[in-house]
Amino acid sequence: MKTKISFKSIIFSISAAIILFFILFFVILSLLNKKPVAAFYGIPENTQNGITAVLQKTHTRRNKKSLPYEIVILNDTLDLKSAIKASKKPDILFIYNGRNAEYAASLAAAKKSGFDAQVLNGMTTSVKTTAYSANGKITGVPLLIDNYEIDVNLNAFKNSGVPTVNFWNDIERLAEKTKNSSVVPVLFSAGNDEMLINVFGALVESLSGVQAWNSMTSKLKALSDSRNITVSSCTELISQMAQEDGELYKALSMISSWKDSGLIPKNISQITFKDINAYMTANLTAITFMTLSQHRIIEYKTISQYSSIYYPSTSYADERHFSAPVVLAVPLSKNKIARNSVELMANTLQPSLCSQTGLAPAQANCSTPDKQSDDVRYWVAASGAPLPALSDAAFTKKTEKAAFASALRSLLK
Repeated sequence: MKTKISFKSIIFSISAAIILFFILFFVILSLLNKKPVAAFYGIPENTQNGITAVLQKTHTRRNKKSLPYEIVILNDTLDLKSAIKASKKPDILFIYNGRNAEYAASLAAAKKSGFDAQVLNGMTTSVKTTAYSANGKITGVPLLIDNYEIDVNLNAFKNSGVPTVNFWNDIERLAEKTKNSSVVPVLFSAGNDEMLINVFGALVESLSGVQAWNSMTSKLKALSDSRNITVSSCTELISQMAQEDGELYKALSMISSWKDSGLIPKNISQITFKDINAYMTANLTAITFMTLSQHRIIEYKTISQYSSIYYPSTSYADERHFSAPVVLAVPLSKNKIARNSVELMANTLQPSLCSQTGLAPAQANCSTPDKQSDDVRYWVAASGAPLPALSDAAFTKKTEKAAFASALRSLLK
């Protein structure tokens, strides 16, 4: 028996086929035009801008009109896992090394999106140790080195009569000599949670050694993992670490002594980087603790009157582990464009990255724009593996950092 196909059925089938064709066409077109996503987490804005400027030149789209990458700034008040869930899925993540970066690297390992070890060719040995790896693949690629530094006013140093500034005693003598001419001899951003924690982290390594830093970090991690981080629990832990044989004893003793003798202001717990910038511009401070990335946003006329030094120590160079956070690129997909960009930035585009951000390069033989970035590369190359910022090494959330910083700050009041 023959089945008749109605004219309406034929028209319906043809229409459905045409609609399906256009749907598939637009889906394919959308996929072809989709931009890879580059995300930043916890990276300062000036460093973000510098990396983005280089990243957007690593690929040219077919239309040659639009930029190749979509840029996403992840919410760093959340832990990285939560921040990624609340955002578009990145193809590349730029992040400082630390606990959240370890999580990102585990995602890269799970997706098998790591690089061959050759991506680290040309990097200094100490920088290579900061790379994350799994199953023989590099899941976190070092690109740039930030640093916790001390900036000394050249005029104050020249007029102080202090011959050199090689040790903490020299810095203290210089600060004492400037008390009459400077409103505040020594400043650091104790009003900012992360800076307060990280300055103390750098002081612990400097004054008590990397073993004390590792011990303190382990205890803070354990507190974080217990999910019982409160100001009270942090205060209790700090009181233990502040004992004479504790990790924080020397750092707290020095800062407390400086506060008592007027070398740092009574309101140090309220000082922010904006305040420090203003004091430096007005030539009202002699010694400041800051990061290299912060150094880069101070006007040249001001910062040119300062010289950067590392945190002193009586330890030999090969025993030092400077607090020099490393900016990593973590591949969170197998997107070919994104992977090629990371490889370029890790090698041939290192000079551009260094020039655009002002940070120190990962590559041993990369040209640098000035003495500061070259010094940092040399200091790190001549010492052991650089340490992450303490706040990133120990914690994953800003609420945890805030609780620990509040407990620390109470000792400065």
